[in-house]
Amino acid sequence: MNINIGDPQKYEASIQYNGIILLASYLQRLYVYETIQVKINNATDEKLKKVKGMFEHSEMMVKIFEETKSLMDGQRDKLKSFAGEVSLLMQDYIKDEPDFNERLAIVGSTLYGEQMMNFGVIKLGHIFKQNVGKDFPTRAKFYEERTKAVDLMVHLVAQGDTIEEGMQDLIDKWYVGIAAQKGGILSDIRKINEMLDYKLNQ
Repeated sequence: MNINIGDPQKYEASIQYNGIILLASYLQRLYVYETIQVKINNATDEKLKKVKGMFEHSEMMVKIFEETKSLMDGQRDKLKSFAGEVSLLMQDYIKDEPDFNERLAIVGSTLYGEQMMNFGVIKLGHIFKQNVGKDFPTRAKFYEERTKAVDLMVHLVAQGDTIEEGMQDLIDKWYVGIAAQKGGILSDIRKINEMLDYKLNQ
């Protein structure tokens, strides 16, 4: 995206905002993952409650930042503590030889997390009056269609219905692409603190 470095304060705020929405998108990812686990695998809701609390708090922080365009030290410290939790939770996100239910949870949560990040980048463009390119608005429909497909499959599995082979193949295909990004996921998470701490004149 093209950000005009001529306004240092705006540039600095846009980097920090990017860090907040990246963190929020991973919390969204974990929240959807745990929600699907509860629905189709009868998992306990202990992790879900923990992630939900962090996710809701991060969403509130996003809204506050959109008004203030700045981070207080206490806000930054809280977000960085969430980033630490996310890093731990994402360590075993991609598992070896996952069954279909696990692949469905990974695919669904990834799509929702990426959808939130995509929306956040579009909003960043509006807030900071920057051109983020045409790809992000175009992807909005992509994510809308795929999250609907996943929602349907989660509903069917939760009811004990059989998933058509073609839909299973689709989930398998999407999962392979996500699993290949494992290293990138952890790299992304490490960047969150750097963006939250970003100062143009460090």
